Amino acid sequence: MDKINIILLDVNNIILPLSLYLLYTAYSKTFDKKENELVFVIAIFTMIYMIFKFAKPLFPAVPLIMINIPLVLAYLKKSNMTILFASILIAGYYCTFYKSLYLLIILEYIIYYLLYLKDAKKLNINKFILEFCLIKMASLLILNITLNGFILNESLEIILISLILFVLTTGAVFLHTRVEDVLKLHMSLKEIEHDKEIKSSLFQITHEIKNPIAVCKGYLDMFDVNNKEHAKKYIPILKEEIDRTLLLLEDFLAMNKIKITKEPLDINLLLEEVINNTKLLFNSYKIKLETDLKDDEIYINGDYNRLVQVFINLLKNSCEASNVSKIKIWSKVSNDQIKIYIEDNGLGMDKETLSKIKEPFYTTKARGTGLGVSLSDEIISAHCGVLNYSSKPGKYTLATVILPIEKAY
Repeated sequence: MDKINIILLDVNNIILPLSLYLLYTAYSKTFDKKENELVFVIAIFTMIYMIFKFAKPLFPAVPLIMINIPLVLAYLKKSNMTILFASILIAGYYCTFYKSLYLLIILEYIIYYLLYLKDAKKLNINKFILEFCLIKMASLLILNITLNGFILNESLEIILISLILFVLTTGAVFLHTRVEDVLKLHMSLKEIEHDKEIKSSLFQITHEIKNPIAVCKGYLDMFDVNNKEHAKKYIPILKEEIDRTLLLLEDFLAMNKIKITKEPLDINLLLEEVINNTKLLFNSYKIKLETDLKDDEIYINGDYNRLVQVFINLLKNSCEASNVSKIKIWSKVSNDQIKIYIEDNGLGMDKETLSKIKEPFYTTKARGTGLGVSLSDEIISAHCGVLNYSSKPGKYTLATVILPIEKAY
């Protein structure tokens, strides 16, 4: 029973510092080389200290053999300075046990290093562990026989403890390697997700900037610099679209969730301005627009530019749907909510497309990014509202925006 307790104590002295190192790596979520090396060195010398302090020899005639496991882990990490200092400490310990045979002990640890150097570029750690344990067993046998002569029981004890060293070293290396592999995979996946977020932001800004630029281009094509009425009518619109573009660029630079700045606004007035600013879009697609908006002032608490962004995107999507010749936009008020409907008479969507329409990057357009609806849904949700779609293949597609009315107004 005492032998088992000694082995368990050895396992604890190795696993505890190693586990703390791996936990730190997982918690900090970093694989910075210098930082990791420092923490690893601390873990290795903590193992050595704990073995010196708390471990006991398994057999009286055999010194502490598990003290070599931290050294093997240092070889695994290819940490040369750690290998050097750990080798000096461990060799020094064995020299106190076999005082007159210090040259053999020093030679033994030089052999380990030469074995490591032979395959350092592509170290086969399993082969190295086996060779290490065999050399350790041979060294202990030679040292014991040189000092005490051949004693069968002591030789069998050395063979047994060398086998235990092989098993525990293999286990420690397996734990270290497996956990680090899992952590590296996790970090790689996190990097992929980060790249996706960056790509999403790039697509998002590209997709949304196209709308105000398209409006600007349309008005500039019509603009007659010699016509004062054109200047009076079109310059404010162009300025608004440029301001909206700059706001989108600020979002891109922030690389964060969309910022919503709410203030009381007349939603019907906003819709009328959106329709006026997108007339050129309907003309270019030769689409008839029908509207049924209330003349009443209906106030909501919202971000003007964001909501303009949403409705321009919804109207643009309707214009770009297949076989559309007519788009209707109307609104209804019920239960302290305003519902805005945008319906086209295009080919519609099947159930699968309808179920995925809000997913980022999902698109049925040849050159689409699949981010317009997702972004619009995010903006409406930030307004405590809802964006819904319904459709009937071959008949229509209906987008419904539901927003809460500001009661104070």
